[in-house]
Amino acid sequence: MFLKSLTILLLVGGILGGSAYFLHELYYKEKQLDVVEQTATPTPTPEPTPDPSIAAFEALKPSLVQNTIQGRDALIQFLAANPESPKSAEARAVLGRMNVALYRDPAATPTNPVYTVKKGDSLARIASQNKSNAEMIYWANGLSSINLQIGQQLLVPLFEAALVVNRANSTVTLFNNGEFFREYPAVSMALGGSADAAPVETKVVDRMARKGEKRVPFGDKDYADTERFVLLGVGGATIKPVPAPAADGTTPPAASGIVLKPEDFAEIYVLVKTGTPVTIQ
Repeated sequence: MFLKSLTILLLVGGILGGSAYFLHELYYKEKQLDVVEQTATPTPTPEPTPDPSIAAFEALKPSLVQNTIQGRDALIQFLAANPESPKSAEARAVLGRMNVALYRDPAATPTNPVYTVKKGDSLARIASQNKSNAEMIYWANGLSSINLQIGQQLLVPLFEAALVVNRANSTVTLFNNGEFFREYPAVSMALGGSADAAPVETKVVDRMARKGEKRVPFGDKDYADTERFVLLGVGGATIKPVPAPAADGTTPPAASGIVLKPEDFAEIYVLVKTGTPVTIQ
């Protein structure tokens, strides 16, 4: 009887011991693994490799303070090698500044002839003789008056403009003889009609300066007080400056068309002419 009871106890103990071991392996050990997994140091995310063009542009910056031919050429090479660089917009802005400054420097742009004023000359006459534009000569030489002095030397700019309007980037890019000249960020861009659809090839159909309903030519005493805009040959689209505040200080309503900062518009207005090709994309 004693042996039988002992045998039963041993069997029960074996069964209970096996169950305890099974429960230990199934639950406790699994929880220990969970704790190990939760406390393990996460694998660090590798840092993205910096775009090498950023360092290349930063290295160029000291040579870009002055408007030099060498600096301009270095920027052109940088943009050709890194068209998608995060610094490309900044590089184009600096290149545009340099292009304008060097274009007005006879030594940097020898293709622009220098004219010596003679008796009876006027800006209009000089422009006609040299296939240029009186207002462009005025702008290129930084004149403050249309009155000329005999013996005065004037840079006579020759400029073959083309415009590209980029609706996605809200920019207007000016080219001279097919080469990048300057990029202008638009303050606003609202193109109606077909200009809102597929890319369009059009042209400048007019450059207008008006005072009230009267058209005013360059050189007129009222010219400085005119409202100016560039009319494109599609959907009545225009390029114009930000409207000046009203006399009472109120802000005028937002203008339609392509609106630029006044200094940017003034530059484009001088450099384009009737017939200048325009691409709206």
